[in-house]
Amino acid sequence: MRSLWFILILVPLLLIGAGCKRRHTGSQAQVRASNIFAGDPNVDAHFAQGFYQVEEGAWRWTAKQFAVDLTPPLHSDQRGAQLVMKLAVPDGVIQKVTSVQLSASIQNYKLDPQVYTMPGQFTYTRDVPADQLQNDVVRINFSLDHSLPPAGNDVRELGIIVSQVGLVAK
Repeated sequence: MRSLWFILILVPLLLIGAGCKRRHTGSQAQVRASNIFAGDPNVDAHFAQGFYQVEEGAWRWTAKQFAVDLTPPLHSDQRGAQLVMKLAVPDGVIQKVTSVQLSASIQNYKLDPQVYTMPGQFTYTRDVPADQLQNDVVRINFSLDHSLPPAGNDVRELGIIVSQVGLVAK
């Protein structure tokens, strides 16, 4: 009698558990993130376009046009957030093009651009209004007014170097 009760309880639990298992499609599920580090292999998919491979385990060159996909932080759909990008403008870029203007947009909303006339490390910070953060994932498009064309054996168009991009709750 005990084994019958055991079977009657265990079989439905096993069936429920089997129905709840995550389906794998052969690729690793994308990690949702509001803040991404260029050297973290778990967030590669967030570097949507215009980014090159990780270098020195910590940063990536960009092309002239590049984009990231980020998950807005908690309550940012009501309070807004700040876009924060840690970047470097290499000396070689400034020597060739004299200045680089970085622009960003979310959907059709344009954030104020920033012009860099000196090489160095910088933080690009802009407020993002709540109405631009209503989706589970937002694409942030970036563009530079100048970049270096491919040269020699390097076929990449080189813009700036990015080490981190994120949306920070207000």
